[in-house]
Amino acid sequence: MATNNFQDGVLCVLHVGRWSGAKKLEPSDLGLSAQEIPDFMRLGKKLLIPKEERNQFVQIEQNSRNALDRESFPFPVGGARFIPRNRLLKADAELANYRTEYERATESFMERYEEIRDKMLETYPEHRDKLEPYYPASHWVRRSFSFSWNVFEIGVMGIREGETAEAYERFRNDLQTQFDKFLEEVVIDLRYQVQETCGKLAKRVETGEIVTEQNIKAIKNVIQKFDNLNFVGDVKIENQLSALRSQLNGTSAKDLKDNESLNASLGAIAADIAKAAADISDLSEITGGYKRRLEI
Repeated sequence: MATNNFQDGVLCVLHVGRWSGAKKLEPSDLGLSAQEIPDFMRLGKKLLIPKEERNQFVQIEQNSRNALDRESFPFPVGGARFIPRNRLLKADAELANYRTEYERATESFMERYEEIRDKMLETYPEHRDKLEPYYPASHWVRRSFSFSWNVFEIGVMGIREGETAEAYERFRNDLQTQFDKFLEEVVIDLRYQVQETCGKLAKRVETGEIVTEQNIKAIKNVIQKFDNLNFVGDVKIENQLSALRSQLNGTSAKDLKDNESLNASLGAIAADIAKAAADISDLSEITGGYKRRLEI
């Protein structure tokens, strides 16, 4: 494996922790014995805080992971994301913003923790004895919340003490196999998004539906995303999208509605791109070219 296989990007792992605000529901909570719960049933949880309190943290985490996903690719090791270097600063800035939002939500929750607890106990007085023991001290709850991410540079493995040359070679080959598969998935993923978006536009033109500003925006977004994340170098689709971008420059939905020839031309270009993106027969050629450039 070349020493700089990962020079075009880094791995990022996002860690988000929070207090669950729930405890496992026991048969006794329902006035039953364990033997009375049939095998096909599974007990749920006792909620210790209102679901909207928990959901705010879930939503921020989801938003942050979506932001990271937009700037990266899934990597087949440890739930990491591979971020092309030209997108690293953007991804880092977005995660920093979500960390600030998460920390503010945490501080707000902790300031109201005792109030939230007391209100829950007052709302369900008949269950107070079953709920109250499950509320931890506030400092323990506070320690459950965290938001951080790690960025890793990946280099070539060396033989460490206690490892045999055979084991090292196996690890090295496994990593090379994972890397090769990852490169293929990068190309397929980007092409699929192009195929889907351009195909929808072409179909819209073909069936005589009006192309809206929203449709144009969707095409521009997928072109921009392809440009941002195409570190492997899929030149064929890149060139075709460049032609499509030129076609769209200065073109509005009204222009397409008023100019049948322009509308048909746009549909034809989109259809050609969708067809090209659906063809992955050149996959090994693209990934092979990328790996050869790394070895220069």
